[in-house]
Amino acid sequence: MTNTRYSLQKSRLLALVSILCLLPFLFSACEDQQIQTITWTEFEPVYMSEQEFLNSVELQQPRDLEVPGKIYFYDGYLFVNERNKGVHIIDNRDPASPSNVGFINIPANKDIAVEGENLYADSQKDLLVFDISDLQNPELTERIEDVFNTAANIAPGFTTHNVDQSNGLVVDWKKVEKEEICEDDCRSHPQWNWRTTGGVTFDSANSFAAESGGNGGGVGGSLARFAINNGYLYAVDHTDLITFSIQSGSTNKINQNSIGWAIETIFPYNDNLFIGSESAMYIYELGDPSAPQQLSVYWHATACDPVVVEGDYAYVTLRESERCPQGVNRLEVVDVADLSNPKKAGFYNMISPHGLGIDDGRLFVSEGEHGLKIMDATDPLNIQLLRHIEDIEAYDVIPFNNVLMVTGDTGIIQYDYSDIEDLIHLSTIPVFGTQDENI
Repeated sequence: MTNTRYSLQKSRLLALVSILCLLPFLFSACEDQQIQTITWTEFEPVYMSEQEFLNSVELQQPRDLEVPGKIYFYDGYLFVNERNKGVHIIDNRDPASPSNVGFINIPANKDIAVEGENLYADSQKDLLVFDISDLQNPELTERIEDVFNTAANIAPGFTTHNVDQSNGLVVDWKKVEKEEICEDDCRSHPQWNWRTTGGVTFDSANSFAAESGGNGGGVGGSLARFAINNGYLYAVDHTDLITFSIQSGSTNKINQNSIGWAIETIFPYNDNLFIGSESAMYIYELGDPSAPQQLSVYWHATACDPVVVEGDYAYVTLRESERCPQGVNRLEVVDVADLSNPKKAGFYNMISPHGLGIDDGRLFVSEGEHGLKIMDATDPLNIQLLRHIEDIEAYDVIPFNNVLMVTGDTGIIQYDYSDIEDLIHLSTIPVFGTQDENI
């Protein structure tokens, strides 16, 4: 009995010693699991005083393109937005030899449209109108204040910063890299929540495609937020559709409709507006152009969503990205013959589709770093791939009058596409900055 008790006590003692010896390693392992270093990218607001904001609008000497955004083609000229900085004016009457004419400095500018002798440009919360009858000397003629309110202060990506209006107006967002040591699994960090639930963003703005079928103005883009039709300018903010009358030599805001959430694009076609959001395409009719009326909604997977229309079909690219982390990568074809009842007609898997354009059945789809696809859409129910140009980066396109304008990492590349099988490179307007699709 004594030996048995002794053996039991010895076993217990050895077990206790073993546990005590292991404790430092156990605590060390726990500590290793709890302490992590995480890094992330976020955006910080850049402020400008109200007075400086108002006084900054001016014509300047031509400058290199650094971070171009939206583009608008009108009467042989390219108007290229320099994101949050202003507008380049480029003489493109000879696309084989484009010439930079000048630069209009406009703080917090993202969107542009042109009709007649007027250039329309947003500037944070305001709409500016320029007389461009003399392109060597554009003149600011109108400032319509406080019309873009719902998106003016929304960051283009994740941010931990609240806008402090006492610092002035937000005219840009600066991307910064952050690092932090956390003592748990880091899932409580706001960046984790933003990535898993989806953040609120404003404008990807690095894309454009061909606008066709509109009645008035020039050629804008599938990611444009401005559209001109029959004497009216239509603009979408993050949640609203805003209507301006641009007749009789003056610009007047006459209507504002709430559409939904995360509105991204507007595309005019045959007296209708096709409005893209991260979750749907909205169709509005312009029977009374001063008061657009919603006809229908076409719901799709949550994704970045430019759209173009030709005939009875709309073409929508859906792309997964950091902005749309739960999205898909495909081209959807939507039958819009009955505008009140749009129906999916088919879809085609893509790699990373960005902007798109269409001209007489020739469909151009940008695939980002995977190049440019040229497709035959003369039969919208049986689209065929004609060419895949893989040695360029293509973020978006404008096909117009057999000249194809492609945004890429080296600039705005222009081709003659009168013969699809023999694209002729015409010119490249170089970009000297760094592209970022999320800004």
